[in-house]
Amino acid sequence: MKKNLIYTVTFLLCGALFFNSCEDMLNVESNRVEYEFDDWTLNDSVYSVLGILKGVQEVGDRQIILNEVRADLIDISETKAIVDIQEISKSVFNVETNKYLDVKDYYAIINNCNIYLARVDTTLEKNNVKLMLPEYVAVKSVRAWTYMQLAINYNEIPYFTEPILSHSAAENVMSKPMLSRNDVFSNLIAELLPYENPAAYPMPAWDSDGKVLKFGYVSGGSLVNTDVATKQLFVPIRMLLGDLYLWKGDYKNAAQYYYDLLTGARTNATAPKYADGNYVSSYTAEDGKYLNTRFGSLFAVKSFAQNSENILTIIPYASTTLHGIVSELSDIFAPQGDIGGAQVMASPAMISLSERQIYRYVEGEDVEKPDLVQYSHNYEFPGDLRLVSSTYSQISMEEDQTEYKNIIGKFNTETNIFGRNALWVANMGTPYIVLARPEQVYLRFAEALMGMEREGYEGAMDLAMVILKEGVKHDYTVLKDPVYKERHRINANGDTIKRYDIDKVTGDTLKTEYVMEKYLASYTDSIGYNFTDTRFENNIGIHSRGSGDSERNIYFALDSINVARYFGYTEMQNGKEVITTKPTREDSLLYMSEIILDEMALELAWEGSRFGDLVRVATALGDPDVLAKRIAGRSFKNSVSHRHPEFEFDAALYGKMLNEASWYLPLPGEAVEPGEVVETPDDFNPSEEQE
Repeated sequence: MKKNLIYTVTFLLCGALFFNSCEDMLNVESNRVEYEFDDWTLNDSVYSVLGILKGVQEVGDRQIILNEVRADLIDISETKAIVDIQEISKSVFNVETNKYLDVKDYYAIINNCNIYLARVDTTLEKNNVKLMLPEYVAVKSVRAWTYMQLAINYNEIPYFTEPILSHSAAENVMSKPMLSRNDVFSNLIAELLPYENPAAYPMPAWDSDGKVLKFGYVSGGSLVNTDVATKQLFVPIRMLLGDLYLWKGDYKNAAQYYYDLLTGARTNATAPKYADGNYVSSYTAEDGKYLNTRFGSLFAVKSFAQNSENILTIIPYASTTLHGIVSELSDIFAPQGDIGGAQVMASPAMISLSERQIYRYVEGEDVEKPDLVQYSHNYEFPGDLRLVSSTYSQISMEEDQTEYKNIIGKFNTETNIFGRNALWVANMGTPYIVLARPEQVYLRFAEALMGMEREGYEGAMDLAMVILKEGVKHDYTVLKDPVYKERHRINANGDTIKRYDIDKVTGDTLKTEYVMEKYLASYTDSIGYNFTDTRFENNIGIHSRGSGDSERNIYFALDSINVARYFGYTEMQNGKEVITTKPTREDSLLYMSEIILDEMALELAWEGSRFGDLVRVATALGDPDVLAKRIAGRSFKNSVSHRHPEFEFDAALYGKMLNEASWYLPLPGEAVEPGEVVETPDDFNPSEEQE
C-alpha cells in the first residue's frame, strides 16, 4: 500500500473528518440526505471505517465510567468528583443533564455502520481477493460491540439495521417496541456466526505488515509514534460470540468460542499469546516480595510496543485536541500537574480484596520461607501484587506534605515505576483504552465452564480452577452424565483419588493425574479442550500474576477448608482452624463462581467491564446479593468475603442494589437521529499535514 495511505490512516484517526466524524449525526439541517457510493475504491472503504472508529472514540470514556464508577472497585472524592460522576456512583440518573447517559453517540456509530454495510460492495475482487470484505467484517464487529454495550447498560433498546437517513425514519424506529437484551444478543449472534472463522474472514491489514501508525504521545517534549496491528482496532468476532453466548446463558457455546479464540481451533490463525513466567510475581531474600512491574507495564505508554501482543483490542486517542479526540480519563483518574486532584481512586473494597489474598513463594527460591499468612498480612505490600503494580501515591509539595494514596495508573502513566519507591509517577494524557486482552478471555472461559458445571458437565469446575490455579497446558475433557450425579476419579491402578493431594510434610498441594476410561461409556456429550500445543507450555494460573506460586498455594484451592473459610464455616479451636459446617456441592459451585469474579477484579480492575461482570454472574446464579453486597461494601475494608457473616456494607445502598431495575440506565426519549455523510474535500492532503 502506498505510503501516503498510511499517513492518511494516521491523520484520520487523529481527527480528520469522514462521515463527518460522526459528530454531525446529531445536527442535521434537512429531512433527507443523499448518499453517493458508486465507484467506491478500497481507499474510500478504509476512510469510511476510520470515520466509524472515530465514533468509537466518542464513547470510550463512558464505557469506563459507567461500568466502573457504578461498581465496587472505585471510590469517589466527594470534593473533587464532578456532579455527573457522583450521580453515577450513587446510581442517581439525571438523563437530561448527565453527559455520560447520552446514547446518541452510540447510535451514531450504529447508523454509520448500517450505512456502510448497506452500500459497500463486498464482491469487488482483485487477484481473486475480495478487497472490501475485511472492512465489512470489521464494521460488523464494531456494530455488534456497540449494540452489546447498549443492551448491557439499558436492558431494552431501539434496534435497527437499516440506514436512518431522515427524521421520519428516526421517528419510525423510536415508535417501534424496544428489543430486550436477550433478543438483541440473539440477533447479533445470527449476524456474526457466518464470519466467525478468522482465517476465512480476517480483520483489515492496512499495510504490508498488518500495522497502522495509530497513536502518538509526547515524551521529553518530542512526539513518539507507536505502531500496532490494525486488527487491534476491532474486537475479535469469536470473543464477541463468546460474550454474547455467555450473557444469554448458553455456556457450552460460550466456552467453545473462547476456546476457539484462545487456541486458534478450526483455523490456521495464530492464537493470542497468554501470560507466561515473565509476569509472575516473585520473592528475594534481600527485597522481599518483588513488585510485578511487568503487569503495570501493560498500561504504561512507553512499554506499549513491547507488550502489544498481550492486548487484543484498544481504543486510541489523540494527544491534543488539535490532532483529534482526546480522552478525559486522565482528568478523572489523575489530572496532570494536579496532585490530589483525582476524582476517583481504588476503593477500600478493592484494596481489602487484594490484601486478603495469600501470597505463596515461588517454588525453587533459595530463601527461608516465613509462615504464609503472617507474611502476607504483615508485609509492606500484603497480598496480591497487581494492585500495587497498577496504583501509586502522590505527596503534595505543600507544607503539610499530604499523601494521596491509591491513585489508579491504568490510563495515564508514562512509565511503569509503581510500588514502594513510587510516591510520584509522571502522568500524561490517555493515549488508549484497553478493551480486550487474553486474560479477560481466559477468565470468561472459566465463567462459562462454571455455567456448564451447573448444567451437569462434570469436570468443568475442575478445569475452571486449573485456569486460575496452574494454567491450562494439557488436554482436558468434561463429560455430561444423564444418570449419575457423582462419580469417582481413578488412577491407572483403579484407586480412587482426589484432584489435589496435600503433602503431609510440606503442606504443598500436589497435582495428581487421573484417567476416566472406565466411565466414558456411561457419559454423553463429551467435550475436549486441548491446550497441549507448545504455545501453552509456559502458561500459569491467572492468580499467579499477583499472588506468587498459586499452583502450590494450599490457601487457593477447591477443597472443603477453603470453601468453608469463604462462607464463614470455620472457627479456631485450641489453636487450630476447624470446619463447623460441612460445605455442600452448591457451596462449592458458588465459591468457584465468586472467586472467578474476585479474580476478574484483581486482574481487570477499572478496565471497563466490572458492572457488567457483576450483573452477569448475579443473573446466572439467580442471586442479586452477589452484586448488591459487593457494591454496598465498596467503602469498607472487609477482611472477609461478602458471603461471610462479618461482612460490612451500606444497608441503604444494599437495599437499592437488590432491586434489579437499578442495574439499568434510563434511556432518553430521543435516542436515534438521522445521519449525514460529508465528502472528503478535494484538496485534502493528509501527508502534507503530517509533514
